[in-house]
Amino acid sequence: MQRVTVIGAGIVGLLTAFELRRRGHRVRLLSEGIAEGASFAAAGMLAPAAEIQYGQGPLWDIMREAGDLHRDLARRLPDAGYRDDSTLVVGRDAADLAALRDLAAVQRSTGAEVRELTGAALHREESALRRGLAGGTLLARDHQVDPRLLAAAVRAALTAETAEHVGPPVEIRCETVTCCDDLSADRIVLAAGLGVPAIDGPHRALDLNLRPVRGDILRLRVPPSLLLPGEENLVAHTVRAIVRGRPVYLVPRADRTLVLGATSREDDLAGTSAGGVLQLLQDAAEILPAVRETELIEVTTRDRPGTPDDLPLLGAVPGDERVIVSTGYHRHGILLSAWAARRTADLIDGIPPDPSTAALLHAVRPHRFTRGAVDDPAAASAPSSTTSTTEFSVPALEEAR
Repeated sequence: MQRVTVIGAGIVGLLTAFELRRRGHRVRLLSEGIAEGASFAAAGMLAPAAEIQYGQGPLWDIMREAGDLHRDLARRLPDAGYRDDSTLVVGRDAADLAALRDLAAVQRSTGAEVRELTGAALHREESALRRGLAGGTLLARDHQVDPRLLAAAVRAALTAETAEHVGPPVEIRCETVTCCDDLSADRIVLAAGLGVPAIDGPHRALDLNLRPVRGDILRLRVPPSLLLPGEENLVAHTVRAIVRGRPVYLVPRADRTLVLGATSREDDLAGTSAGGVLQLLQDAAEILPAVRETELIEVTTRDRPGTPDDLPLLGAVPGDERVIVSTGYHRHGILLSAWAARRTADLIDGIPPDPSTAALLHAVRPHRFTRGAVDDPAAASAPSSTTSTTEFSVPALEEAR
């Protein structure tokens, strides 16, 4: 058993503490708040097939493994809001559909299960969709979770006195951490998102190169008058779409709400973009006309920690293995959280990675942007299971999270 302090209680920090306790470690979790940042706003799409991007080959393997790990979590956390609904991806017009078909070919090359649908078939899958849509695809293995329910379930599990947890209950303290040098712990995990560079410690010698990527998320309540007998929501699938080149998504929740997103901004607006909200509503109504008759109950804007290559930062600080950096999960934070927790716990337990995992860990090493940093030659030369066919995308989907 090691004494581990996890700094940051978004989904990444919470699941890391959960995995460490499950393995028998004594864990302390320090954070200003519990899942109040990007995790609070997130839609919770667990969609590795829909998230393929050009030039992010290593990310595909990470997302695929993360999606499988979330399925394991769904069995261990039955109250966490997991839903195995699958995803419909919709093209509004012929140009949008052509982009989706290009993406479908790439998705299939990675082993994803993709079924192409005509506009009529889309309407049969979801009768509330607008008639006359050009077409789309069905991604059967993509699923979703409600991040707010997940955070609550994990927090309860961290302090529960049950036999299934090997380690003692996690000590949770809501406080601001300014320095990790004096913390009493065998290992320290820095999972505080954009706040990591502000904490003093050996990681400050690294150029983490984090930047805020702002997203606006809306939540809509569906009135019962819009639903047919037996319906729980306007749509049963997660619906992602391209509307004249712009991405939009609608995620159904069990409480008869829809999560609508998402903008992705790097501008000087500290709060919500009025133009972004307007565009989201207009584009959603192009796909799902009944959106106009729903109740707007929440507008949330949060910053997500991005990196120059859109890959996370995960690994021990060179020269000080006591401190592990775990941040930079960008728009994929909920999906990648399960993978981050597993790999962080493996690092702490000293479990050597297999060659393909070693290559992925090399790709996300926290010192890769630091001039003069020395890499582990073995990790750098490890073969990756990722092929060049994963390094494609449709530009219009790049902001759909």
